Amino acid sequence: MRLLNKIEEARKKLTFAEYLLSQDKSEDFAVGAMKHILDAAKLTLQELTQFNSIQIESKAMITQHFNKLHDTPYKDFHRAYFKMIDSEYNSLQVSTNALKTVKDFVNQVEENRQIK
Repeated sequence: MRLLNKIEEARKKLTFAEYLLSQDKSEDFAVGAMKHILDAAKLTLQELTQFNSIQIESKAMITQHFNKLHDTPYKDFHRAYFKMIDSEYNSLQVSTNALKTVKDFVNQVEENRQIK
């Protein structure tokens, strides 16, 4: 089943990011963790939007899709995602916050898909 494959892959990336952030001197791993967090977000966005790998890079298309999501708990996720991908600054705290945000998003997308 395609949903579980993308969601499972996203969860694996989040697990690895958690591992990196749990290491001694984890601030040294914040950039690597953020890459995995962004990959997980992108996989989940692809599952939610059904966009291909080229379309998912378009902020305009993502925004247009999210503008249609009025009654979902993740209707504003795209704003946080854009901040994450545009940020030039990365720290342990930024990565930790991003991890929590993306984890919540993955859970919400999965729960919403199971309800439908």
